[in-house]
Amino acid sequence: MGSKTAPPAPKTTLTFYLVVYNLLQFVGWLRIFIGLNLYLLHGSSARKMVLDSVKDFVTKYTPEVIASSSVSFAQHHPYIQVVLDRMSSVHEYIGPLVVIFQSLAVLEVVHAAFGWVKASPVVVAIQVASRLIVLWLVTEKYHSAATSPYYAVMVFAWSLSEVARYPFYVTQVLNTYSYMSMWMRYSFFIVLYPMGVLGEMQSIWATLPHDLPWPWVDASGWSMRDLAFLFLLPVYVPGLFYLYTRLLASRRKVLGNDFVGSKGKAFVKKHRDEYLARFNKLNDKSHAALEEKEINASM
Repeated sequence: MGSKTAPPAPKTTLTFYLVVYNLLQFVGWLRIFIGLNLYLLHGSSARKMVLDSVKDFVTKYTPEVIASSSVSFAQHHPYIQVVLDRMSSVHEYIGPLVVIFQSLAVLEVVHAAFGWVKASPVVVAIQVASRLIVLWLVTEKYHSAATSPYYAVMVFAWSLSEVARYPFYVTQVLNTYSYMSMWMRYSFFIVLYPMGVLGEMQSIWATLPHDLPWPWVDASGWSMRDLAFLFLLPVYVPGLFYLYTRLLASRRKVLGNDFVGSKGKAFVKKHRDEYLARFNKLNDKSHAALEEKEINASM
């Protein structure tokens, strides 16, 4: 017997679901991005972004935190010290929202697997899994990762990239393309993707035993988890290269080779002109039918 496939969802229902999902993710990541920047600017006096009930709910399901001593930045200039202190304490302020909205991204693997969106299930699964591993097994489990300044770097890159990505997906679903959302979707990653990878790698590095000899010298003090993550770090380099080159190829395909994205701009203009032409044609038919009805009524 052949393998069963999921029955296709009605187009209207599927469109509604995808629009709601992408808008929800956009709002969530926008709140994370704004909250992160508010905290970096104002510190503990920043406006509260997470309800206590939400924080309690997330804490209930996240792993028990492995404690460690906090890092001091007293050796730096006072202004730099303030920035680093805020970067290293932002997890307490915004972390639960990151857990919620990044975990929701598991649904995107389902979307790709069922063919609801045009994306490779394998590539989507790799991207989502890499973030979830860092989230659930690193930053939510180890105090040293949650209090690393690179956590703020990682969340900044994640949140801004998602703020650019999800509005573009909404325009795709609704077939109403926007040049600005298209350009942001295929341009922001140039800086944000390496920044996010740097934050992830440094968060992992913060959890490893730095006071022990390297494991190839003496592995007795290294756990299997530590060894696995140590040897995972070099995998980031070819992984970054593979996904980054794929994204660059996608950018050239959609926007063209120039910075402005002339190819994408022309596509959006052509799409909009075709839409206006269809709208005007329907409008003319409607007017013609109305005039004909009025003429028949007057006879």
